[in-house]
Amino acid sequence: MVGLLGIVGEKLEELDINYEYGEWTQKVCYPYFVGSFMETDYRYEDDCTAGTFTLDGWSRGSKIDLLEISDRIKEAFDDSFNTQANHLYYIRFGGATPAPTGEADLFKITITLFTYEWKGEKESEI
Repeated sequence: MVGLLGIVGEKLEELDINYEYGEWTQKVCYPYFVGSFMETDYRYEDDCTAGTFTLDGWSRGSKIDLLEISDRIKEAFDDSFNTQANHLYYIRFGGATPAPTGEADLFKITITLFTYEWKGEKESEI
C-alpha cells in the first residue's frame, strides 16, 4: 500500500496540486485535496489486489477550479501503469462527484481512483 500511496502523491505533486494523505495539516490554501485509501481483502485469480483511492477537494470562490483539477487528474491517471520494487500498479480514474458543503462559497468534489496491484516474484540473489 505504501508504494501505491507514493505513486499517487508523486503524480499529484507533478500536477502541482495541493495534497496531503489522511488530513490537511498545513496552512489552508485553496484548492486543496486530502486522500484516503481502502484496500479490499479479496485476491483475484492472478493474485491481484484492488482498492479505492478517494480524493476530497475543497475550493472557495469557484467550482470551476475543482472541475479543472478533476480533468487534469483524469488525464494523468488514464490507464496509468507503474512498476516499483517487484510490484505492478494500475491506477485508473473512476469518477468525480461534486458535493454540497452547506456554505455558499465553499465547494467540494470527491474524485475516485481505482487501484490494482500485482506482486512479482522476488529475484534470487546469485
